[in-house]
Amino acid sequence: MARSAVANREEAHLGGLMQVRGILGSVVSGLGRRIVAGEWKSGEALPTEAELMDELNVGRSVVRESIRILNAKGLVRSRQMAGTTVLPRAEWRLLDPDLIQWRMQAADRKVLLKDLLQVRLTLEPGVVWTATANGSASAKERIHRAWQAKIEVLHERSTPEQQRLHFIEHDLEFHRAFLAAVGSEILEQLFSVIEAALSLMIDVQMQARGSTTALVGMEETNQLHQDVYDAFAAGDADKAEKAMRFLIQSAIIDANRGFSLTE
Repeated sequence: MARSAVANREEAHLGGLMQVRGILGSVVSGLGRRIVAGEWKSGEALPTEAELMDELNVGRSVVRESIRILNAKGLVRSRQMAGTTVLPRAEWRLLDPDLIQWRMQAADRKVLLKDLLQVRLTLEPGVVWTATANGSASAKERIHRAWQAKIEVLHERSTPEQQRLHFIEHDLEFHRAFLAAVGSEILEQLFSVIEAALSLMIDVQMQARGSTTALVGMEETNQLHQDVYDAFAAGDADKAEKAMRFLIQSAIIDANRGFSLTE
């Protein structure tokens, strides 16, 4: 599946190990990706300290600190005499920015994106209802601006690649603006963590509709967004909630079709 420039950019801003650079950051990322990709299954032991030092050509302190970080993320547990073992997925800090990034880079991407869509189906209809019924004037104005920018993309004169990039950017801002209107810092932080995965989700939807480089077949999904916006603009919270639910259900259908193309 082709990766968009948005996805690459968002990965760079996920946070997490951005604070841990150099050799340590590289070792943690490498081991983390290998764990989420299933190189070591739940309950299996990682190589010993000495083996990791030899394989990765790093010192003992780097290996120990890397394991400590992975332990904090819920991926592994270290015990004397038992070594370091991989924990079940239920123990993983699944909203950790690094885990999301590693899962996007690994074979676990499909599971992550399907999970994300279920989260959106559960949360976003309620978010739209609250934004429509209770959003402040300034919050609603942000939604209006986001929508205008989103529809203008369909008529801009640019390369197919640029237009597609702008479409994704403004689609994300449209959803982000509704979330901001709720006034929940927790929800806003949650969206910032999953935003990179959302970029890839839009890639999958576009692929299902026939293109990975241009806006082909996106008129239908834009109409679904139009239905959400129209209900919001009319102040009909119930109708806006229903429209958002239908939009995400359609995205799930697109995603499943897109995933089948990559199998």
